[in-house]
Amino acid sequence: MQPIELLAILGRGLKEQDKNWFLTRDLEMGNELGMYAKERLPIDEASPYFLIGGGMLNLCAGAELCRQHAETLRAVVCAYGERAPYLVAVNGPSESEITSDYLKLQFPAAGGPEIIVWPRERVTDTGSSNTDQELINIFRLAVERGYKGVGFVTVLVHYARALLMASRHLAEPEFAHLTLQAYVSEDILLRHNPREFGPRVRALHNSPAFMRMMFLEQRGTNALLSGTYSA
Repeated sequence: MQPIELLAILGRGLKEQDKNWFLTRDLEMGNELGMYAKERLPIDEASPYFLIGGGMLNLCAGAELCRQHAETLRAVVCAYGERAPYLVAVNGPSESEITSDYLKLQFPAAGGPEIIVWPRERVTDTGSSNTDQELINIFRLAVERGYKGVGFVTVLVHYARALLMASRHLAEPEFAHLTLQAYVSEDILLRHNPREFGPRVRALHNSPAFMRMMFLEQRGTNALLSGTYSA
């Protein structure tokens, strides 16, 4: 297997509170606009706005993978794509900027891989901010840098759809020489520190939000397989 040279921590959203931006917790309350609520609302498991966050889980898992692959890893990207519409609407930062700032705190100034940031003003030719475009951005960066081994990490609920999208892009001539290793954030963290992350993962996987999102993600995966997917 080709060693990982470029690691991608896939994006899972930001939350604004008191004019500051934070990565989403494992579970979050949202609102009718599909945004994470600004206030720390009490968890209502019956609410349709009870959501999977997972931004911090992806960050922790990504940092651990950086340490595990330190000998070969040359660069890491976080939420490598343009801003979602809700961030554009409020002139917010890119997910990449905030997640990268958190990741930099995990490593000393002279250590760790290069962290490549997607700035808020950068846009793609498609104007898309979804997972499919994020994967294209990642693979294009690997080609530009001459990297062959790519890895990505994301939460379990998001894994299957992301992997299917990635596999399809890797069949394209532009990316066919790349190899991919895909990781589940919860699995990495449970292996690294089951005492710390075991209760968090169980709470996440046993939640109604997780079951609801697994259903929606599987519906998206089925649509990809049938050719009816619409981002």
